[in-house]
Amino acid sequence: MSTTNALAERRDLLRRIAPGNLFQPATVLWRIFEIEAVLRHVEFDGRILDLGCGDGTLSSVIFGGRRGCRLLGLEPDPIDAAAARASGIYTAVHCAPGDAIPEPDQSVDLVFSNSVLEHIPRLEPVLAEVGRVTRPSGRFVFTVPSEQFHACLSGKGLLPLLWRMRGRSIEQSIDQRLQHHRYWSPDEWIQALRPLGFSNFATHRYLPAPAVEAWERLSNLTGGVAFELFGGKTQTRRLQRRLGLGLIDSGTPAGLTRAILDALLAKHLDASTDDPGQRSGGLLMIAVRAAAA
Repeated sequence: MSTTNALAERRDLLRRIAPGNLFQPATVLWRIFEIEAVLRHVEFDGRILDLGCGDGTLSSVIFGGRRGCRLLGLEPDPIDAAAARASGIYTAVHCAPGDAIPEPDQSVDLVFSNSVLEHIPRLEPVLAEVGRVTRPSGRFVFTVPSEQFHACLSGKGLLPLLWRMRGRSIEQSIDQRLQHHRYWSPDEWIQALRPLGFSNFATHRYLPAPAVEAWERLSNLTGGVAFELFGGKTQTRRLQRRLGLGLIDSGTPAGLTRAILDALLAKHLDASTDDPGQRSGGLLMIAVRAAAA
């Protein structure tokens, strides 16, 4: 894809993602590259389980207007699950954990998980459930931070300096705030999924190192500062609710939010994802379950 076409697509994604995310410019930047990879490499059809669907906002960008998709949501947070139901894009939303999916065996054509698996402390039971509900020849599609994520960080700025003065590494500090528990390589994901019946795999990398560095600066200046001010103990999602950022977001005109985020992010959207030798912070995996004998 040409740089011009990629930039146009990313600007369109920025326009679509921006409303409701005024205070999360770093997350918006990450999502632009992430959704670009998903839309470029994945065809969606059939009965789809959105594992860790959140409030449905992001999935509405990915699945909105698609015919032939019957979308189910799974979200353990009751507030987000209720918002996902209200979004109108799901035929049903289960408020349940990923290790107890309330769906029959082999009943789903595709399980989709967007930046969720890295947050789950005990992942094995969740992957086992994914294998159980996915039909033969069905797919498991997921995005996660890659094993190269830490290597993409620059470690620059006042907040990383504060961390070092406190005897904490940059990597540990970011992982604690983001609640990241793993950065597996494609081979590690394949090793975990193959015993569950998945036999064919495709890997795509996204979020090149310059974009990760831009994400890092924005993330430290927003969520990173807030996390430190509140003692480094409150989870990001709870902190947003505690500060009432959602109410402020909902009251801000979408056009204004787009204009502000465009001013912050536009210069970072031309980073190339086509250099195979460049480190990247994101990983898109597509795993296909073996066909029935």
